[in-house]
Amino acid sequence: MPSTPSRRPGFTLIELLVVIAIIAILAAILFPVFARAREKARQTSCLSNVKQLGTSIMMYVSDYDEKFVSTDDDWHWYALVYPYAGNDQVFQCPSLNDAGNPYTDYAINGVLAHGVNQSDIRKPAGMIMLGERARDVNWDGYHPWPRDGVSWNSLSAYLAADGHNWFLLHLAEDRHNEGCNYAFADGHGKWLKWNQTLEPPVPGMHNPDRLVPRTIHWD
Repeated sequence: MPSTPSRRPGFTLIELLVVIAIIAILAAILFPVFARAREKARQTSCLSNVKQLGTSIMMYVSDYDEKFVSTDDDWHWYALVYPYAGNDQVFQCPSLNDAGNPYTDYAINGVLAHGVNQSDIRKPAGMIMLGERARDVNWDGYHPWPRDGVSWNSLSAYLAADGHNWFLLHLAEDRHNEGCNYAFADGHGKWLKWNQTLEPPVPGMHNPDRLVPRTIHWD
């Protein structure tokens, strides 16, 4: 007598739903981890760029009697630094893709780029020289000092006469895992959270000596 073929076991609808739910939970847990890891890699690449640019600027300073690159008279700091950097890639952050400034994704500290010499800075290792520019900002640098005759004590004082803020609006705050990369006036680079750069007195690491450029004033 022929044997009855056995039925191959299968999944019930409930079992399938449980498997799908488990996969969804795992995806919800792992995707943010993968995203952070990917951004961490970009952060590391950006920090490498910042360090190379910091070193390049210091080489320029050494060649030009301790004078930092100048953005006066429509000179762009990155054009002056390029011969020392040697390639275009170091001027681009892998996490920023916009047309705000097609030449560089980094903004120079205007204190250094408008007439302040290296000898004017008391603690170069504590003064930010370059930061990551904000998205869609078409500008080479930023101004971490208040309007003429205005108190330094509040960030609200860093407005031009037309109400534009040439300091806070020109820098990114949290591009890489809630922070950004910065190069300092001695050439080293570091990742910091935005609030760390603004430790008292205002404006923090952006201008700890409260220097005012000799060649420019706000309108």
